[in-house]
Amino acid sequence: MVFSSTLSETAFLLSRVLFAFVIGYLALGNLLDLESAVGYAQSKGAPLASVSVPLGSFGLIVGALGVLTGVYPAPGTLAVIAFLLPITVIMHDFWTMEGQARQNEQIHFLKNVGLIGTALVFLALSTVTWPLAVGVGL
Repeated sequence: MVFSSTLSETAFLLSRVLFAFVIGYLALGNLLDLESAVGYAQSKGAPLASVSVPLGSFGLIVGALGVLTGVYPAPGTLAVIAFLLPITVIMHDFWTMEGQARQNEQIHFLKNVGLIGTALVFLALSTVTWPLAVGVGL
């Protein structure tokens, strides 16, 4: 059994809550200020920003809820990864910048890499029964 103690079950639940909070907060921020989010994505050359930003943000919310509740966590984490991988490279291209802009984009790049890594852990664990979760999946 992967989760053999109350401590590991609680830690796993806390990791799901924190991950879902961060992903959901980022997505909700995009949706609440959609004009700015789309404008920024367009300035970075993101394809079809007026469609991809809101669609991707809704995908992030669905993914966050999937991880939080344990309802279809594999598709949820795949949605998060599918959004974050291209966005990380397109939007946070710190290697093309200098000074404070480089530092800011590098921080966002590394944050996204950490979130992708966390999503990959949830994906790897999506085949086992999650404690303190609804437990619906593929």
